[in-house]
Amino acid sequence: MSFSGQSIAITGGSSGLGLHLAKAFSQQGARVALMARDGDRLKEAESACGNGTLTFPGDVTSEADCKEFIEAVTAKFNGLDHLIANAGLSMWARFEDVEDLALYRRLLEVNYLGIVHCVHPALPALKKSRGQVVVISSIQAKVGVPFHSGYGASKHALEGFIDTLRYELDGTGINLLKVYPHWIRGTNLRQHALGPNAEPIGDRKRAHANSGVTVEQCAAAIQSAMARRKPALYVPWTLRYVQILKNLFPGAVRWYIRRKVGDQK
Repeated sequence: MSFSGQSIAITGGSSGLGLHLAKAFSQQGARVALMARDGDRLKEAESACGNGTLTFPGDVTSEADCKEFIEAVTAKFNGLDHLIANAGLSMWARFEDVEDLALYRRLLEVNYLGIVHCVHPALPALKKSRGQVVVISSIQAKVGVPFHSGYGASKHALEGFIDTLRYELDGTGINLLKVYPHWIRGTNLRQHALGPNAEPIGDRKRAHANSGVTVEQCAAAIQSAMARRKPALYVPWTLRYVQILKNLFPGAVRWYIRRKVGDQK
């Protein structure tokens, strides 16, 4: 698939993975639309991607914002070929230490309802284009990780939502691509993660061990999977065995995950 002339809407597109994808698609001649909360960063993203880029300041937790974003995209580009639901929020807190349970509501609003709010108004345009929805999930949709109880739960909810849509949209021509990345280096996801008080941990963030993939590697893998209209993508590919190993050797998998989390400072 050539992305030249294709219309691509990306949430969380002002930084990190979303911005890398936006710049890569723009360089290939795609028509890109970006939605994010930070208006200043959106302006910088527009400059990086080109003047033809549509930017929309908005919050995925707002159903109205998402509807207006999709309407703006389809109006400017006369349709929509790809919706990349990239906006996301993480956490770092032991469940018993959480001081404000609003943390869990916020994670569901961003990581689950934020996708629902965008996909619903986009379906008519995507049916016409026989396009695709790309959701940036996490390997935590398959296996739980300590200190991420709310994050993992929101990704599990997303998993069920997309799996159900596969049945309901069968025959429409819409492809649903679920992306399961490892920790992505080069983003601010950890810095923006919520702590026990439901506030971003900022400079108190914990560092990951020397694992994961770079944001450039992840973006390139997603582009390739979109071009081939794959149903699922694991980054790196070895993560596809996590679910199998969890079912066969649950105790060993728990030990390994505890050890890896313990390596994070």
